Amino acid sequence: MVCSRIKKILYAAVALAGTVACGCSSPTENYDVVFIGGRVIDPETNLDGVRSVAIKDGRIAKVAKEPLTGDETIDISGLVLAPGFIDLHAHGQHRVAQELQAQDGVTTAMEMELGAYPIQEFYEKREGNALIHFGATVSHKCIRLKAQHDVTCPDPIDILEGKPNAIGALGAMFATQFPKPENRPLNSAELQKLRELTQSELNHGALGLGLGIEYVPGASRAEIYSIFVEASKVKAPVFVHVRRRPLDDAPGVPMAVAQEVIANAAATGAPLQLVHVASTGLSDTKDIVDLIAQAQKQGLDITAEVYPYTAGGNTIGTNMLSEGWRERFNADYSDIAWIATGERLTAATFAKYREEQPDGGIILHVIPEDGVDYAIAHPAVSIASDGLVWMTGKEHPRGAGSFARVLGKYVREDELLSLPQAIRKMTLMPAQRMQDFAPAFAKKGRIQKGADADITIFDPKTVKDRATFTDPMQPSKGIQHVMVGGTFVVRDGILATDVNPGHGIKNRLATAVND
Repeated sequence: MVCSRIKKILYAAVALAGTVACGCSSPTENYDVVFIGGRVIDPETNLDGVRSVAIKDGRIAKVAKEPLTGDETIDISGLVLAPGFIDLHAHGQHRVAQELQAQDGVTTAMEMELGAYPIQEFYEKREGNALIHFGATVSHKCIRLKAQHDVTCPDPIDILEGKPNAIGALGAMFATQFPKPENRPLNSAELQKLRELTQSELNHGALGLGLGIEYVPGASRAEIYSIFVEASKVKAPVFVHVRRRPLDDAPGVPMAVAQEVIANAAATGAPLQLVHVASTGLSDTKDIVDLIAQAQKQGLDITAEVYPYTAGGNTIGTNMLSEGWRERFNADYSDIAWIATGERLTAATFAKYREEQPDGGIILHVIPEDGVDYAIAHPAVSIASDGLVWMTGKEHPRGAGSFARVLGKYVREDELLSLPQAIRKMTLMPAQRMQDFAPAFAKKGRIQKGADADITIFDPKTVKDRATFTDPMQPSKGIQHVMVGGTFVVRDGILATDVNPGHGIKNRLATAVND
């Protein structure tokens, strides 16, 4: 024992002498911010434990078991530190929507279903004034209008600011006020123009193709297939809201319209994501999700996402509610709420509002709860909000509370998911969906050295959505800190209103051109 102690003293003396002789000391890192004491969850490495996380120059510089110190050291004991949530289906691409999403833990929100056009203009309008990261696909609906009528879709920012070229409110987004010839197929010249616009927009950075097929009923199956062919040339992902369910005596109609685009993806090799799979699938949701899982087992690049609500949102004039909608949805007028007043509709008020205010917002209480539960719990399905543009302040609450709702209701209360499973669905899965086509996503959705410091820190015991159908613009609770690129956008539960750390994310084609 004595000899052992003497040896330790001698070793220490030698080490100290070496340090003095060379005039140096052990190096210490300088970090901007260090979080200590929190439960850190990294879905890619399956890390789930108490760690210190150091931030420097907008990146994660170190994840360590030992305590670290920085210019600012923040004790987050009792809280969970996770990658910032990534929403690949957010229509609210403007400041008000971003503020609510940041308070829901979202650090990246993309308009992938309906997309945007022109894509360069979309990015230019937002760069330098974004709270969180943003981006969009090329809108099939909008380039179709350009090819047919030389009409340019309005940007939601223009609508909110009352610009002269804005067609009007939610109707612009859902195409209720677009020219009626949209209901006819494209001729050969228009189809060629559509293909050219597709490739041009992809070359300018669009994150894939956004197809809201139900909103353009004139689009033939051949036209939709041609879009998949164009996407496959550069492996651009295709995000699809399937076509309107036909009136058909055969069971399983929702599954049939999903099978159309799954077949296109299988034939062309284009990556595919089915959006809001529960509102697409209704009573067929389980079968559609299982079909996707089987496609994945066969090596097909097909995924899906779901929002955590049993009601959808749209406009009263949407093609979705054309003749036969009650049969297609197995629903009635009273299942529709008019958001301006909260009233449930009757046959008379449905006809009146559809005639007089076609772009008026509605909530459709038509999605079976067991379908939502199945999709949320299934490992092939990620989480996305489908958050609408906040134009009246009474839109669907999913744009404010989707991610906290998953953590509060489906993890803590219903125990459908473990916390690590839920975080994977909200971070790594959407990042992996995008990273081959948009390499910036390879540094998102992870808590690892070198990853972007897009971070969400929340209290697992209190996190919960507060947005409701009667009072939807309510920020979530329990989200304590949110960082975007190393900058706090939420600090101690309080929104930062004077920062703009968000940036537009583009695809690898635009990145290659810019480099």
